[in-house]
Amino acid sequence: MILPWNRSELAIVFNMEQCNAITDALEQAGIDCHVKARDRTSPGLSMGSRERSDTLFQEHRWMYTIYVLRRDLPAAQAATGLSPIR
Repeated sequence: MILPWNRSELAIVFNMEQCNAITDALEQAGIDCHVKARDRTSPGLSMGSRERSDTLFQEHRWMYTIYVLRRDLPAAQAATGLSPIR
C-alpha cells in the first residue's frame, strides 16, 4: 500500500495521455503506483481560478502527480525512462 510516508514522487504531468503512458509502463514492470489528479482551475489551489489567472493554464487544466513506493523509485525510473527529479 502506498502511503504518504513511504512514497516518492515519480512525475508530474499535465495531460491524461502522458499519465497513462507512465502508469502503463509501471504496470508492465509490476510496480504499484498512485495517481493524484488536481484541477488547476480549482479555487483551492494558490493560483486561484481560471478567471483570475486569465488564459495562462487553460491548456493544462489538470495536473497528475504519480507516486511510487520509495523503495521502487529507481526501478520505476528505469521502467519509464524518467530521470530523477532534482
